[in-house]
Amino acid sequence: MSQIRPKVVLQAHATRSLTALALLLHARDRGARDMRKPLNSLMASLIVAVVIVVAVAVGSRVGSMIGQH
Repeated sequence: MSQIRPKVVLQAHATRSLTALALLLHARDRGARDMRKPLNSLMASLIVAVVIVVAVAVGSRVGSMIGQH
């Protein structure tokens, strides 16, 4: 039993080290906490949705103006 514990500790350390390395290599400039905050993605999606709604409204308005003449 006493020989198993050091192996588990070493495996846990190796897993933490590999996870930290993966975050450094693949997470760009964001940390683990920043990746959990979807506020930037939410704001960008909201802006895109507003632009689409405005484009549809303007298009329908122009279409109805052309149809009247």
